[in-house]
Amino acid sequence: MTEGRHCQVHLLDDRRLELLVQPKLLARELLDLVASHFNLKEKEYFGITFTDDIGQQNWLQLDHRVLDHDLPKKPGPAILHFAV
Repeated sequence: MTEGRHCQVHLLDDRRLELLVQPKLLARELLDLVASHFNLKEKEYFGITFTDDIGQQNWLQLDHRVLDHDLPKKPGPAILHFAV
């Protein structure tokens, strides 16, 4: 079951989470997973961002699938950032 895309989530304390994002994973579910590493109860102030191919910073829309966003097409893992 290797379907999906490798992603690297950069956390606020400079740690990195490496994960395989499945096609049906919602951005909200990814945020929940990342927030669980910090034991966050109130996630309203946080989100996940990515930088697109033209250098623009974009927020993942929580009600959309992660892989439906316009993530960069470069080889290697997609780089995401846990952000405030």
